[in-house]
Amino acid sequence: MRPSSIPASVSERLRDKSAGTRIAVVGASNDPDKYGNIIVRNLDRQGYAVLPVNPKGGEVAGLTAWPDLASVPRPIDIVDMVTPPSVTRKVLEALDPLSVGAVWLQDGSFDDEVIRLAESRFPVVVHHACIMVVTRTL
Repeated sequence: MRPSSIPASVSERLRDKSAGTRIAVVGASNDPDKYGNIIVRNLDRQGYAVLPVNPKGGEVAGLTAWPDLASVPRPIDIVDMVTPPSVTRKVLEALDPLSVGAVWLQDGSFDDEVIRLAESRFPVVVHHACIMVVTRTL
């Protein structure tokens, strides 16, 4: 697997640390030790509009959570995947490529097959990069 670089369109969007940048975090968790919670809190503290996706719905880190990506109000600039590869694959197969600006595959959410699927369906895919690290450098 090769690392992807951060496309200029994604970097530009992430520089806007405001509610104008909408990031859905699929695999959001209420467990403060899991990355699905750490990422939600980190992005929220930076000012982004964070849209947690958790099958139970309710709230994650004090934010309204949606039970699936189809329920999340559009627009979505970035879909950040924090799920096992088998779940990531199913989400990507169901997701309309025209409904999101970019797909971000966090480490642990993908394997070679998931990367091939994502790159064949979506025009902008980021992998081998942590969204928290990248946003910290912008």
